[in-house]
Amino acid sequence: MSERYGLGDTAMLEKVDKLFACGVGDLVNLPQIVVVGDQSSGKSSVLEGLIKKPIPRDSGLCTRFATQMVFRRAVEERVVVSIVPSLESSQEHRQNIEAWGREVADLDTNTFSKIMQEAHEQMGLIGEETTAIPRPTFSDDVLRLEISGPSQEHLSVIDVPGIFKIPTEGLTTKADIDLVRCMVRSYMENPRSVMLTVIPANVDVTTQEIIELATDADPSGERTLGVFTKPDLVDRGAEPAVVSILNGHSRVMKLGWHIIRNPGQRELQDAHLDRDQLESIFFRSQSPWNGIDEAKVGIDSLRCRLKDILSSLIKKEFPKVKTEIRSRVTDARRLLASLGPERDSSPDQMAYLTGIATEYQRLVSFALCANHGAHEAFEKYPSLRLAPAIVARMKAFSEDMATYGATYAFKTKIPEGWKNLPLTMLEDEENIGVAEVSLEGGRRFDSRVVDDHEDLVDIVPPVQSLPLPRSDGIHAWLRQVFQGNRGFEL
Repeated sequence: MSERYGLGDTAMLEKVDKLFACGVGDLVNLPQIVVVGDQSSGKSSVLEGLIKKPIPRDSGLCTRFATQMVFRRAVEERVVVSIVPSLESSQEHRQNIEAWGREVADLDTNTFSKIMQEAHEQMGLIGEETTAIPRPTFSDDVLRLEISGPSQEHLSVIDVPGIFKIPTEGLTTKADIDLVRCMVRSYMENPRSVMLTVIPANVDVTTQEIIELATDADPSGERTLGVFTKPDLVDRGAEPAVVSILNGHSRVMKLGWHIIRNPGQRELQDAHLDRDQLESIFFRSQSPWNGIDEAKVGIDSLRCRLKDILSSLIKKEFPKVKTEIRSRVTDARRLLASLGPERDSSPDQMAYLTGIATEYQRLVSFALCANHGAHEAFEKYPSLRLAPAIVARMKAFSEDMATYGATYAFKTKIPEGWKNLPLTMLEDEENIGVAEVSLEGGRRFDSRVVDDHEDLVDIVPPVQSLPLPRSDGIHAWLRQVFQGNRGFEL
């Protein structure tokens, strides 16, 4: 295994892993390698070859959430297991998740299966037991495995659930199909991620949905590495198409293609199976696979390729990540400062509210005194200038009352010789010249011409349609009033 990492590379990788463990990946796109593929594509076997640990296959628990696998070189072998809660987790769920963790010396099949079951329970996922409260099938939480040992090289990959098209009765639903697809897409659309797309070599590449998703997320193929599995199951005569892709003659991707051979179900029953030796013999002896460049075959060369890719990726993206994090921290501190000092006690909270009320009272006083230069709010929000608005309203009210407030409209000018005219001729039958609405045969107007304010609906009376001052019958009305109120002195 090649030694290609310098101390600087390892330090940057450690920092990125710590950022991910802190949940920063939910806020800032981090450089990472994401393993994606359809169900039954051989993705779990690829991961098993990378970590050199058996992955439980019977429970299916590891396919219900994303799993980050971090490899570190250390003197002693150990595996530290933890869960990184999702950004949307409740406070209670987050506390329970962060309090859970396991540390084991080795990760055999039984230990791995037990850890998966515990993680499954901690995330609150659906299980074999029946519960009164429905549980989800998948989780946005991330299981984190830190695998250390003297033979390990620093590497970090993230495995996400495999996409599927047909639900499993009693386990998954049609809604879960879309949920998993959205989860996988969210990892693939991270512009700082490299997608390790796992595809069976014995199927048509164009029929794999994961290729479609990868093309959507990375149209130019700049950050997609294709990995073929199951070359031993390719039909005779179909091998040239796979070899053509591996040699870059079709389905070209900048990071290229790789091919590995995982053990089959029957071979897995052998307790003395040497996975790497089985794969090495296959690619040395089987045609046409023995003619492919050795750098493109086998799990060991894939591991070295992933290390180089991750190292280059982090060197390129880490300065941008630091800049983005600094910017977000600055924004967060500015927002925190705008909230003022801490107000943990009741007196502090009361003092804060009193300050708000006092400032509001000052603004009202300035507004009523038309002292608009005393605060910038009056320049920014002209509608807060109460005095001009009140004066304008009062003027409009005065004019409206003078025009429409009377029951009868008096004539303001009578021609000379009016005493010689009959009373009926003194009555004005002309239109008084104002905007009016015909209602029930009479002339009317609205009592308010401005729009209702939503905060005053329960206070201000509703708009009414009122009759315009009458221009006829005023003398008859005056005569009636006169006759109904005169005494002996009149």
